[in-house]
Amino acid sequence: MQTLSYVVRRALIVGVLSLVLAACAMSDTPSAVSTSSSTQETTSDTIPETSVAATEAPTTTVIETTTTTVAPKAEPDIKCIIILKCQFSNLEGVDYSLLKLEFTDFSVANLAGAKFVGSNVNQTQFIRANLTGVDFTNANLSGSNLSGATVSGANFTKANMTNTIICGLDLESVTGISAEQLEAVKVFRAKGNRYCP
Repeated sequence: MQTLSYVVRRALIVGVLSLVLAACAMSDTPSAVSTSSSTQETTSDTIPETSVAATEAPTTTVIETTTTTVAPKAEPDIKCIIILKCQFSNLEGVDYSLLKLEFTDFSVANLAGAKFVGSNVNQTQFIRANLTGVDFTNANLSGSNLSGATVSGANFTKANMTNTIICGLDLESVTGISAEQLEAVKVFRAKGNRYCP
């Protein structure tokens, strides 16, 4: 009984495989296009005899795909201005022109490309902030602390820099800073550690 069922199963497997192979030969795949039409006609009438071992399994090819997701650009966190605490905030490209932002703490914030044209940023903290390309034209920076800030490409044209602390700034890469402005700044702190960090 078991031998008979084994023979029946094997015959079914061989028959199904033969039909699959015949169907593949008749499809529109590039390998089927190269076959002649007479071959296609004969395969539909006769089933070729093939022997396939029962233990063999058809091989399958799995194509690995990878997807790359680009994180959306973070929105500027401008709500921090309400409480005057903007440490570590992303404020890239925000326009603060003509605003009163005195005593605001922008320490370690990303302000790249921001505009402070004509703003009052008196006594404001910019310690280690990214001020790359920031426009401080006609801004009131008196008493502000720019210690360790990145200021490459920043514009300080006609900015009031009286008592501004500029410890560790690379002033060769900024524009619009005059000798008159540099005479009014403080290089050292007034209290605590008197030397720049």
